[in-house]
Amino acid sequence: MSPMPQGAALQTEHADVVVVGLGVVGLSTTGALAHRGHRVVGIDRWGIGHPVTSSTGASRSIRLAYDDVRYVRLARAAFEGWHRLETAQDVTLLLETGQVDLGPDAKLEALAAAMHAGGAPFDELDASDVRRRFPELAVQTGERGLFHADAGTVLADAAMRALTTDAAAAGADLSMPERCVAIEVGSEAATVTTDRRTLRAERVVIAGGPWSGELLRMVGIEIPLAPAVAQVTFLEAPELVDRPGFVDWLREDRVGVYGHPVPGIGYKVAFDAASTEPWQPDVETWPPDLAEQVRLIAWLGERMPAIEPRVAFTQRHPWTMTPDGDFAIDRHGPIVVAAGCSGHAFKFGPALGALVADVAEGVSRNDLELFSLDRPAMRTGHASPSAPITR
Repeated sequence: MSPMPQGAALQTEHADVVVVGLGVVGLSTTGALAHRGHRVVGIDRWGIGHPVTSSTGASRSIRLAYDDVRYVRLARAAFEGWHRLETAQDVTLLLETGQVDLGPDAKLEALAAAMHAGGAPFDELDASDVRRRFPELAVQTGERGLFHADAGTVLADAAMRALTTDAAAAGADLSMPERCVAIEVGSEAATVTTDRRTLRAERVVIAGGPWSGELLRMVGIEIPLAPAVAQVTFLEAPELVDRPGFVDWLREDRVGVYGHPVPGIGYKVAFDAASTEPWQPDVETWPPDLAEQVRLIAWLGERMPAIEPRVAFTQRHPWTMTPDGDFAIDRHGPIVVAAGCSGHAFKFGPALGALVADVAEGVSRNDLELFSLDRPAMRTGHASPSAPITR
């Protein structure tokens, strides 16, 4: 669709649902609603998988290891959704090599309890077990860990292509680049004005990633969201492609680190906190933070000393924190909020699409309280852009 000529009247079109933002959550929601028979229009300011967005890049971690059983169940549903897409399109979207979790005893015990409650099998590891699972990972005598097999890597760029194909095949109208410039809420519907047209719909899903705060303010919704810029580093380490992913969880004396294998590249590693550099809504590229890369290489020297840290490339992209690290998914009249990825949403793509679709349709679920805009953290908390990912 070409931009409207300057001064031309905007055409009004009608849909059941308009989804603003086609990152992994918005795109998954668009497909889920289209499969349920709704007329869905999905728009994105930049384009699906654009480097400036949160849903860009080669890979993301996927795991069942969460300290809340609701996330364990959501992750299991996500695995099912990714597998359905793999089967339907004859593509590979997941590399399932498992995951090793290291960290304070209290964190490991919380992960184990939630996985047990969610029916997710796992093994408890001593230091020698960790070395057998991941020989290149250095652990101290007496250090403990967990391993679960249903974990590894989402091939993110392939996943975004598959979600796009799925939504289009279900009949969704996907339009990009198309920027939302205004949203007006009526008693029974909402009107979205873009730089190309006017769209009227019974529901409008705002899934704008770091731009969600700006979009929500258009309809009078103010919630604590803190966009930030995160950095990930891809190592040229083909010897690690069949190794598990890992999380070395936050400790009192240091920030957490996570990693996973990436076919064709080697291994991706990153700190679990964004940089202190502020996110800017109109900046399209961020140069590498070389000081952070030096700190990460120092961590590799301590935890993976046998690996020569050959950096293939470094990538920076935004994420959006909430005060408690849980997503912000709720409905206010015709507006459905799907925001606050908090650095760990991508893995849940198909499951979050189904969840947001349920919210749009008014379907009751027992996990919605976790994401409510009325939960205490969203009413009184303050989101920090550089807060660590505690989920």
